[in-house]
Amino acid sequence: MSATVPYGFRSLLECLCRAVVLAQPSDINKFLFQYFSELDKFKTSNPEPDPKELVFNFEEHLDLCQQINE
Repeated sequence: MSATVPYGFRSLLECLCRAVVLAQPSDINKFLFQYFSELDKFKTSNPEPDPKELVFNFEEHLDLCQQINE
């Protein structure tokens, strides 16, 4: 029996893991909550039908926000 992975899930995990490694959060649960909350807001304001594109665009958005805040 093989499991079917939803389209875009691998991209989501890759971007999430990259964000965790870069941020090195002390509270992973809080970080994940914030990450997915921000992703949900981003999705609402940037409707993208392709889940992979949405996640990669969100990652670029986070990178830009971090650069501005530095």
